[in-house]
Amino acid sequence: MPAKPEQLIGSWRLKKWILTDGNGRVTEPMGPNPWGLIIYAADGYMSAMLAMPDRTPFAGNDPLGGSPEEAHRAMSSCHAYVGRWRIDGESVVHSVEMALWPNMVGTEQVRHYHLDGNRVILKTPPMTRKGASGIAELTWERVAG
Repeated sequence: MPAKPEQLIGSWRLKKWILTDGNGRVTEPMGPNPWGLIIYAADGYMSAMLAMPDRTPFAGNDPLGGSPEEAHRAMSSCHAYVGRWRIDGESVVHSVEMALWPNMVGTEQVRHYHLDGNRVILKTPPMTRKGASGIAELTWERVAG
């Protein structure tokens, strides 16, 4: 049964992110304890940021500086995007307006959802992350207000 938008509105903390390939092999793109927050606002906007824990800081204090190695390490350990959201049947659709990875801008990211109490599980269509292809399953827990 499709969710009502108010069931998703709020802030959700990432608990688990797994990627299962066609052979059933499971990987964790951001490690066993990923950080993440996804926010669904009542005005129809959403924001998501996911990262590996304990990311290595840059040597300097310029957020737009750093060595190529520092920039690569930062980019490969974080994923973020924002845009509009809507419910479409048993999926939530994120219409991406800005993203850390420029290729996402202008795309629609479809996530099949399953609500279970204070948790929501979002599943992607087949995708590639860190060289592994498969279906991602992200488990989010509602942030207590």
